[in-house]
Amino acid sequence: MNPALRSEEILRSLAQSVFAAVSGLLILGGAQALEAQDPCPSASGPDAEAGWVAYQSGDMVEARARFESALDRCDNDHYSRTGLGYVALREGDTAEVVSLMQLVLRAEPNNVDALVGLGLLNWRQGDLDGVRTNFERTIMIVPDHPTALDYLNRLSAEDGAEDGPRDAADQAWIDGDTEQAFELYSAQLNAEPEDAVALLRVGLLHAWSERYVVALEVLDRLVRLEPTNIDGRLARARVYAWSGDTPEAIREAGQILDVQPDNADARAALALFQSWSGQLDEALASYDELATIAPEYGGAQRQRAQVLAWAERYEQSLASFEALVEANPDDADARLGYARALGFSGDFDRAIAQYDQVLERSPEDIRALIGRSTVLGWAGRLADSERAALRAVDVDGGSGAAWASLGQVYQWQGRVGEALYAFESAAEFAPASAEIRDQLRSTRLSMASRARPSFTWARDSDGNRMLTTSGTASVYATSRLEVQGSAYRRTLEQERTSGRIENTAFGGMIEADVQVGSGWRVSAAVGGSVTDGVGDPSFTAFRAGVRTPERHAAVVSLDVSSQGLDETVALAGRGVRADDMLLSLRWSPAPLWRVDGVLGEGRYEGTEENRRRSGYIGASRRIGGFFSLGASLRGFSFEKNLSDGYFDPDVYGVAELTAYWLYRPASWSFLVEAAPGLQKIGRDGDPTGSVRTHTRAGFRLGSAREVFLSYRYSTARLVNSATGQDGYNYSALTIGFDWAF
Repeated sequence: MNPALRSEEILRSLAQSVFAAVSGLLILGGAQALEAQDPCPSASGPDAEAGWVAYQSGDMVEARARFESALDRCDNDHYSRTGLGYVALREGDTAEVVSLMQLVLRAEPNNVDALVGLGLLNWRQGDLDGVRTNFERTIMIVPDHPTALDYLNRLSAEDGAEDGPRDAADQAWIDGDTEQAFELYSAQLNAEPEDAVALLRVGLLHAWSERYVVALEVLDRLVRLEPTNIDGRLARARVYAWSGDTPEAIREAGQILDVQPDNADARAALALFQSWSGQLDEALASYDELATIAPEYGGAQRQRAQVLAWAERYEQSLASFEALVEANPDDADARLGYARALGFSGDFDRAIAQYDQVLERSPEDIRALIGRSTVLGWAGRLADSERAALRAVDVDGGSGAAWASLGQVYQWQGRVGEALYAFESAAEFAPASAEIRDQLRSTRLSMASRARPSFTWARDSDGNRMLTTSGTASVYATSRLEVQGSAYRRTLEQERTSGRIENTAFGGMIEADVQVGSGWRVSAAVGGSVTDGVGDPSFTAFRAGVRTPERHAAVVSLDVSSQGLDETVALAGRGVRADDMLLSLRWSPAPLWRVDGVLGEGRYEGTEENRRRSGYIGASRRIGGFFSLGASLRGFSFEKNLSDGYFDPDVYGVAELTAYWLYRPASWSFLVEAAPGLQKIGRDGDPTGSVRTHTRAGFRLGSAREVFLSYRYSTARLVNSATGQDGYNYSALTIGFDWAF
């Protein structure tokens, strides 16, 4: 969040609040306004509304044209005349501002937006009496008008300074020229080191440029000089919060409230800092106290509604936002908060609709574009999410938040190289953002060189015992190309009535995985294996695959492979090659839902050639943050029933219910998966029960290093080393490491 408030942003936000105030007056029964506007709205209304939309989006040429068109249709449309006055104020045409606003006030002495427009002009000119007169008149009409209250508070602060805003430094501050203001205030401090106003503003200017250490040093000087300077202490609290030290910010704000319990600014700041630090209950209590002190404090109701959403009290949050939007449909901040709360609650379609309404009024609202992209991503609409994020970058290429949004979309799509570029750009434009730094670091870690050694002890009820020592190492040669090498050594034993049989198998493979275009992935691998079976059979192995981009709801992949089978003594001794082609589909028809399907065609070559056809279909749904439930059906069939050491029935099928639980407390991760089912072996076989289980516990040693222990148990005939017919079971224990360098 950039705390700097430019003059352009001031005018835009003021125009929105003025527009809201005028709308409120009309609704509440401003008789003069209704009388003066009738019957023009039917003729000039569309142009007037279009003028305000153009003004809020920063298009002054279009805004002027629309307001002038409205006035051509209806000469007493003062709604458009004040709009034209704001355009003139933005363009610096003082004479036109005065002429237009005074003309409106002669017809409607209580026209709030004309009074506010003149007050802003007076402030720009340094006419403090004019500022006070116009904003005090505004307060008489609308007692809680946020713009008038803000500027009257500024006047109170200025009264304590010797020089008013006529001074060049103050004028630069008012105009939003932060570079000029910083230079002039710094010179002022060189001449007068104890100038309180200069100390306050230089401190804030340092903070706005993210020089937090220097900012705090300057503000500390101010507080030492004037311990009761509330503005200085509150500024110091804000700088602590902006720098990420929210505990110190909370302490500072609390100290202010110890002295001035009814200070609304300090109470609002405390509530905000508490929400940033995750103290949501405390933040809500602070907002409740703020409502007692200052019921209409600007933005407090919106922020409270947002905290309710963070606390997952969605019903209350949505009700609060709905009330704010109904009271003022043009309050973009309230509508954006409403959209965020809807997104948090999982109501993605309504959230997107709210973002769309903001963008209809202001097509280049960067907050709405980023929020819309995020919610579209949560909804699984990654292609639409990418378009929204690209639009945000196009609107403001210097926005770190926009680039970070694009990086997040690329991460969701598995496009890590492009995600890295986006996050690097985000960090360049927002170097002090802790969130962006974390995202960049996470992406770099995902692309780090890795080593994954493991040791697996396996056994089955056929008497097979297998110990596999394996290792995989990977490195990104470029941001789009990952190269991986793997090797294994397997010692095999089988207990038979005639004695023990032993064999050893070795193998390895080099694989390249490359991203092509907008997320297509192509992979290829080559390697081989050898065993000490009869004739020392050896095999050349290869694998190749292509996968469609993950930016779409449906992802299709095609894989072909050829390798030797050496999972058991029988396979290693006999020398069996397996060639497979698999066509896979992964489809996400709705958020939290997933459907998977696989069709396979295979050829096994041992004592003779054997063909296999296979298929799988399954659906699952995530429930809450940890659970997933689903069901699946899979099967395969072989043309021949041979004695080559692999499980080759004429028909095999299994239907399963699956339950999946994954929990990650602190540095630990725990996984439990269970799949009870029914299986049928052979055309004439009877259905029997089956079960598969998988448990895993992992401990992270830093951000990208983990040691884990897993255990698998199965009575389903899904392991190709299975040759027995009755009461078969398989179990495997694995110790593994995942190490990033």
